[in-house]
Amino acid sequence: MRPSIINSSVMAEMLPSFLVNLLVFSFVLLMARLMGLTDLVLNKGVGATVILRIFVLILPKMLDYSIPMATLLACLTTFLRLSADSELTVLKSAGLSLHQLLPPVLAFGLAATFLAGAFNLYLTPRANRLFKMEILALAKARADLAIKEQVFVRDFPGLTIYVGQLPLKSGTMSNVVINDRRSSFENTVIVARSGMLDIDPRDNLLLFRLNSGVIDRFYTEKNSVDSIFFDVYELKISPGPEFGSESGTASAGRQDMPTGILLDEAARLAAVSLPFHQVLAMEFHRRFSLPVAALLMALIGMPLGASFRTKGRNFGLAIGLFIFVVYYSLFSLGWTMGETRTLPPALAVWGPTLVAALVAFWLLKGLNRTAAWDPKQTLGRLRLLLAGAQHRRPKAGVDKGQLP
Repeated sequence: MRPSIINSSVMAEMLPSFLVNLLVFSFVLLMARLMGLTDLVLNKGVGATVILRIFVLILPKMLDYSIPMATLLACLTTFLRLSADSELTVLKSAGLSLHQLLPPVLAFGLAATFLAGAFNLYLTPRANRLFKMEILALAKARADLAIKEQVFVRDFPGLTIYVGQLPLKSGTMSNVVINDRRSSFENTVIVARSGMLDIDPRDNLLLFRLNSGVIDRFYTEKNSVDSIFFDVYELKISPGPEFGSESGTASAGRQDMPTGILLDEAARLAAVSLPFHQVLAMEFHRRFSLPVAALLMALIGMPLGASFRTKGRNFGLAIGLFIFVVYYSLFSLGWTMGETRTLPPALAVWGPTLVAALVAFWLLKGLNRTAAWDPKQTLGRLRLLLAGAQHRRPKAGVDKGQLP
């Protein structure tokens, strides 16, 4: 059989497996978000169209991690099947080196890398920006519905809002009173002649723009009061607990920041001694390291699958999950060490990828040297050895030198 036909067959088998795994893992990663979206539909009255739009905007972030994972499992299960059906043995008997099967794996890994790169570098940051604006717009719409004339509104955490007049479709409120109890050290009462609810996209918060009023602060520990008169005052408000997990992820701004300005922004923050520059630099390296990880996962999956001889998808799934959990644990450890400045940003992010590259090189180097290992046979032999040892063990109370 010509190598080109074999390569085409391997590629044709990896592609459907990749698509299925990508769908499954993306859905699993989305499950945590689905609970919050379900609450918005059932309890907050949000329309299905809005939820679908939010769902689509969340998906690219999930694909950042599910693409490398699906690539690993596609290569692993494909070569696990070829090994279990003795097809790799036949190819070796025909004089074909398993290294000659690397071209379709490399091509597949590079395609996964370009796909992951498109999401990490361009699509995901843009989707995160649109997602943040969608959440803010939704929160503002809910807030506009909650605020009514001459009604004490307590829908915002730590705030009580009273509006004297709210003309229909105007958006401008008159005679606004806000009691702010979010601080444990003070109780603030704000009285303004007029106000308007707006959006602060920079901090991912709702914004009350108040005009012509006074702020009275009651300090509980000092038992004192001070008053401040203002012409314009901006009060920032959390969108609410149902949006807390969504807005919190984007509040730092690194995930929705364009890739081209991450390092410039990190340098600007470093110049003024702000610690957040470390995270921005790590985010820049993360967007390149995850696509490279997709290629390395393909190069790990091929020799690993060829090293086993067992049928069944569950074994390949378990091995693949174990490898990716180890990689993600190393990635999380490196990220934490980068945040605490134990490691420089590049090493903190690229360290797990370097480990994956070394593992891939070691596995590929010994690809043709060892015979495929059947874990079922090994477990069966281990059970026989344990059963024999148990059978040979002398019973309690019997003299070893006497026959029964």
